[in-house]
Amino acid sequence: MRFVPWTKLRRDENDNVIGFLPQAFELRPDEDSLSVNWLEYFGGNRDENVRASITLFRDTRNVGKKSAFGVGQVGKIKQVCNANGAAVRISYDPESDNLSHSVIRRLPRDDQGLLDALASEAFSELIGNGSVEQATDL
Repeated sequence: MRFVPWTKLRRDENDNVIGFLPQAFELRPDEDSLSVNWLEYFGGNRDENVRASITLFRDTRNVGKKSAFGVGQVGKIKQVCNANGAAVRISYDPESDNLSHSVIRRLPRDDQGLLDALASEAFSELIGNGSVEQATDL
C-alpha cells in the first residue's frame, strides 16, 4: 500500500478522483527506494489489514482528508516494471515507527512511461482516506 496525497491524485473536471498521477510513484531526490506498507504484515483479513495500514499511515505522517492509498500486488508491480525495462526488488524494510514498512528498490528516476504504468496498471486499487474508519485495536 502506498500513501498518495491529494496533489498526486488524477481528478476529472469536477475534482472527482479517478486514479493516480504518475508523480505519486516518483522518487524524491534524496530517495533510493519507494516506500510502501506490506499489508499482510498485520495478520488479519484483507479489510482489517487495509484499515490497520491506513491507521498506521495516519499515525506516522500528515494524511489529509482528501488523500488516498494505492494498493498493488507484488507480482503485478514486478510484471509492470519488467515490461518497462526495470528489474525492481521489493523488500521488507521495517522502521521503528512502522513495522510494515517495505520498499521498491532499483526504480529508475524520470521514466515517465514506467511511472504512468505504475499509476494505471500496478497500483490498480484506490482507497480514499475518508472511506476508511480508524482502527482501534492496534
